[in-house]
Amino acid sequence: MISVVIPISERHDEIAGLYEGYKQALTDQPEPFEVIFVVDGAFREAYASLKALKEKGEALIIVKLSRTFGEAIALNAGFQAAKGDAIMTLPAYHQINPEDLKALVAKMEVCDLAIGYRWPRVDSKINQLQTRMFRSVVKLMTGWSFQDLGCSARIMKRKVAEEINLYGDLHRFIPLLAYKQGFKVSEVPLSQSSKEKQLRTYAFGVYIRRLLDLLTVFFLVKFTRKPLRFFGLTGSAVLASGLTLISYLAIGRLFLGMELRDRPMLLFGVLLVVLGIQIFAIGLIGEIIIFTHARETKEYAIEEVL
Repeated sequence: MISVVIPISERHDEIAGLYEGYKQALTDQPEPFEVIFVVDGAFREAYASLKALKEKGEALIIVKLSRTFGEAIALNAGFQAAKGDAIMTLPAYHQINPEDLKALVAKMEVCDLAIGYRWPRVDSKINQLQTRMFRSVVKLMTGWSFQDLGCSARIMKRKVAEEINLYGDLHRFIPLLAYKQGFKVSEVPLSQSSKEKQLRTYAFGVYIRRLLDLLTVFFLVKFTRKPLRFFGLTGSAVLASGLTLISYLAIGRLFLGMELRDRPMLLFGVLLVVLGIQIFAIGLIGEIIIFTHARETKEYAIEEVL
């Protein structure tokens, strides 16, 4: 059975029409399914629409959170309520054409997680530019490239949802987290909904938060098990810069008669040395913590045991 989890947060469209489109598309494929809506806080209009559908006899599950926690927590709540062998996540707004969902389901035969990407794109050129820039930054920082991490249409085996750890705003990076864990990830082209043509721009603070989230994923993907590689490299670079400055000033003082009392560069060099040692020490402490808890930390997925 497929459990379909639809989180309702700040961005959502008219629920009844959206649900009808998803329901029709899911009915056209052979597997049985259940639909779980997770209302992330006090979205009264959306919640009222869901209750009305329920009263009409629609077999759907409604999970309402006590307040707004964010889409990642909403997805976690939906995963816990799901009973299916496979879990599909869908956006609560018109992003892809529901008719293509059967292609997403079919892809599960060859992978653990199938993610959709919108193609061909029919929305604003600025939206497409943002997607390309985000994809380029992700590839630069992680070495992995996915066509459209902004697409919320995904389907995964239950073990994927159980293994990955979602918090904050990491729901956008589910493919990266799953790939890091050792799961097979595939992409499926899904035609973009003609209703998603509006220009999407965000406040400057939103882009900063996305960048910070990406930095979090970068560290989780690259250095979770080897923190000294990150902090050691950074600390060594800072320490080397400080020692170079101090050496330059020391040579100038001893052999060239250079005065140091009015040279703020000396203080800056000492600051870099101290800072470099501290950064390096953080990496060592991280290594000790990882070594101590290595048996408790699982960083792999077993595909099959014969």
